[in-house]
Amino acid sequence: MKKQVAIIITLLLTLMSSSVSADARKNVVVDGQAVLFDQSPIVVDGTTLVQFTPVFKMLGITSSWDQQKKQVVATKGETKIILNVGNKTAYVNGAPVKLQVAPTVVGGKVFVPLRFISEATGASLNITNNGNIIEVFSGNGNTPFIMPATQAPKPGTSTSTPTPQQIQNYLDQNYSKLSADGSQYNVSYITVVKDKLLIGVEFDFENFKTLINNASDSTHIFRLLKPVAQDLQSKYGTYDVSFVVYLDFDSPIYTDAFGSQNIEALNNGYYHIRKSNFYLSYNVKTKVFDGYLIDNDGDLVPMYYTTY
Repeated sequence: MKKQVAIIITLLLTLMSSSVSADARKNVVVDGQAVLFDQSPIVVDGTTLVQFTPVFKMLGITSSWDQQKKQVVATKGETKIILNVGNKTAYVNGAPVKLQVAPTVVGGKVFVPLRFISEATGASLNITNNGNIIEVFSGNGNTPFIMPATQAPKPGTSTSTPTPQQIQNYLDQNYSKLSADGSQYNVSYITVVKDKLLIGVEFDFENFKTLINNASDSTHIFRLLKPVAQDLQSKYGTYDVSFVVYLDFDSPIYTDAFGSQNIEALNNGYYHIRKSNFYLSYNVKTKVFDGYLIDNDGDLVPMYYTTY
């Protein structure tokens, strides 16, 4: 039986168990234009939720709703966000992110946390008029790295504010080849930066086969990525670092072995497979790596050795 991971524990949100308040005076303004909603924004446990369709459209976010899965999929540029109704775990480019409040349905409309959506897609948010006006500025999707106020950098580390692209460039220049236990891998990176470092590590098919062959020793993948985490912490300050390991390749044949939601048909007749397979989190205080498998439904399952 699958065990839910503590860091992404799933809690069902219902109107019976949460304090939900609708406030007609709350107005959402995107780049100077008021958003027109069928239903007013609501506040759940101090978090503002809004109908996703109107605000997504004004933020330039493409979105879809899966009625069967009760799932919202949103994309802007290279950022893909998945939210599930009643689930406090969202996914940004495959990386799990814990929400303060889960998306919910009110009056037949799906409501999602406004601040999370705004910041995850590169926008900024400002609240004025005693909380009754929420201003959102769309930005260009390149979210800056913001140092948490509670985590000051170590003496001698960089105090500049790196962007996701700068972090990605550093990784590409210094860690395009990873090695452990006599095996070497060619990899590429994507970065998602919030209040910690979230790094996507992409393996092609051949490199991923080698990784899986070595996965019989569950600590192999920890040894592969732990030096990267430690270097990033040394360079950019005392931040927790998380990795999502992806299989990323083009296939001439279709197979749903990786989950149909992870397959995209290409114009040349091939299929692009991009599947997240491992989630690893390195805690700066404890110096411990936690590791989980990601199944085809996006659920996290503890590895045989969960820590290293």
